[in-house]
Amino acid sequence: MSVVKIHTPKVKLASLLRTPGGRPVVEALAAADKGLGGLKDDCLAELRQTLERAEASVVTLNGVYDGAMVAELYEFISASIGGATTCGLEAIDTCLISLADLLDTLKTLQRWDANAVAVHLRAFRLLLHTEAACDAAGTEAILSGLRKVAAHYARDKAAG
Repeated sequence: MSVVKIHTPKVKLASLLRTPGGRPVVEALAAADKGLGGLKDDCLAELRQTLERAEASVVTLNGVYDGAMVAELYEFISASIGGATTCGLEAIDTCLISLADLLDTLKTLQRWDANAVAVHLRAFRLLLHTEAACDAAGTEAILSGLRKVAAHYARDKAAG
């Protein structure tokens, strides 16, 4: 009779967890920051594409309400929300949320306000530059203006 030995593989993770060493926290954080820096560049590029697409869509509306186009604009603006915050660009997401809310309100009211949308798109463009430069004062001034536009439409929606 022969004895069969069963070989049990060592669990590498358990072994690694018990082994002292590894990267110092400072180095790990620096590597993470470097990785996020590359991600931020990609995020900014995608946000620029979203802005260009939104601006092109607004031009096709030519100042006239078109429910299908407003719905399409709402869809790709709202789909962009969240990515900026992941890259540390919270103010851009705040702008996109405000624009999506505005578009939703315009769709509900079945009207178009080219100026209000243009204010949001200009703010979006400015935030791409101020967020990239970490200009907190400029960012807050832009968001303050958007809050005023949003408050105006919130009153219109509540009234009508």
